[in-house]
Amino acid sequence: MSFKRPNFKLPNFKLPNLKLPNFRLLWCVCALIAVGGCATTEHSAAHVVHLTKSATVSLPQLHLPAPISTQQLLTISYQGKQDKALVILEGQETHLKLSVLSPLGIRLVDASYDQGQLQVTKHLPLDQLPPAQQVLFDIFLGLLPAADITAVLPSGFSLTDNGAVRTITDKQGQVIEQVHFTPTKGNQSRSATKIEHRVFGYVIEIENL
Repeated sequence: MSFKRPNFKLPNFKLPNLKLPNFRLLWCVCALIAVGGCATTEHSAAHVVHLTKSATVSLPQLHLPAPISTQQLLTISYQGKQDKALVILEGQETHLKLSVLSPLGIRLVDASYDQGQLQVTKHLPLDQLPPAQQVLFDIFLGLLPAADITAVLPSGFSLTDNGAVRTITDKQGQVIEQVHFTPTKGNQSRSATKIEHRVFGYVIEIENL
C-alpha cells in the first residue's frame, strides 16, 4: 500500500526539497488508516535538522543526567486541524529510545539514538514517515541542558531559558521555536507541556500519562 503526502502549503516561504520538517509528527498519525506490513530498519549517522528553510543543526550528543521513562499523548495542531499520537520515551546516559504509536495503539515507528548513531525501524510500509531526527530534536530541546543545545545551533542563533519557557532565536532576534514547561516546586523536575515552531507554524501539546 502506498500513501501520498498531503499538499500542505505553508505561508510566506517555499520549503526546500526535504521530508517535511515543518510538521514532524502528523504523518505518524496518518498511519492510523494502515495495517500490516513488514518492519524495515535504517541506520544513519547523518542527523541534519531544519530550524528554518535554510538553517540546519545536527542532533546534539546525548548525556542524560538521570534515567527517563515516560509515556506521552501528543496533540498536534496545524492550520486549524488537530491530530494525536502516543509517544513512549526510554533513556539512560547516552541512549534514548523513542516509540510512536497511533491513538489506537498501533506501533508506527521506533527510533534508537546511542552515541551519535541513529537507528529507525518503521513498522508500516509508508514512504513518507517523518525524519526521526526532526522528532528527536524537539524532544532534546525540552530535555537536554541548554549548553548542549546551544553547542549545535547555527552561528548567530541563540537559546534563552527563563525556567518557564526555552526559546531559540535567529540572528535578527526572531523567535524560531519555543518549549513551555510546567511550573515546578522545590526539587521537582520540570517537564515540557507545549512546543511551538513559529516558522513552520505547528504546535505540539504534551500530556504525560
